[in-house]
Amino acid sequence: MNIDWASVEAKPDKSHKVNGQVLLDLRAKVNSYEKQLTITRTELEKTTNELNATKTKLTTTETDLSTIKEEKENIEKKFTELESTLQSTKSSLESELNDGKAKITELEEKLNTSAATNTELQKKIETLESEIPSKQEKINELTNTLSEKESQLEELKSFLAEKETTLIKTTAQLEEMKSKLSAFKLLEISPEIGPVEAFQREERVVCPMCGETAIKEIDDKSKVLYYSGTKAIYAKKKICKKCGYEF
Repeated sequence: MNIDWASVEAKPDKSHKVNGQVLLDLRAKVNSYEKQLTITRTELEKTTNELNATKTKLTTTETDLSTIKEEKENIEKKFTELESTLQSTKSSLESELNDGKAKITELEEKLNTSAATNTELQKKIETLESEIPSKQEKINELTNTLSEKESQLEELKSFLAEKETTLIKTTAQLEEMKSKLSAFKLLEISPEIGPVEAFQREERVVCPMCGETAIKEIDDKSKVLYYSGTKAIYAKKKICKKCGYEF
């Protein structure tokens, strides 16, 4: 036996006969709706906490990006200073060696044209020649030092490349997280709908142009985020299936 709702609405102040099982069923439905409403509120609180955690992670990621950029600038500055110092030292030593060789050549020419000063010039030649090994040894040492510095430069360049890769990946993650955050919509219960209907609704991305929820996500081939080996990893973009709007 069902409740005669028309009679109830017509005479709401009077008593009406209602089958006991109908009342039990009605109470069971009310209890079920209350449980679903409690579950919905719990999930809303969980979703809110997750959103706050995502915002905190975004702030931390942006701070890390700033630190990485600063480290990159410092490394590039050190590169420039080190290359300048090495080039200056190498040029100075080469100049000294060329001067020494020029003096030896000059003394040898004078030796050939002046027998009277042969002994004195010979001594000077021997002195300069005796300095050549030490000069050459110093050049060798500096050459070795230069090789070591070049090796260090290569290591620093490798480190910089790793940092740049990390920066690209972190930027991609940040963009993805921002995209998810902007598309994220909390489930809301409005007075016009019941708690069960509100609980059953799923969050959806809405087209900003026409309001359609039929959205598909594809790779944005115009935006390469980074490379995994030889494979390009692209940013994502959404397309409305109804109006074709891309966002």
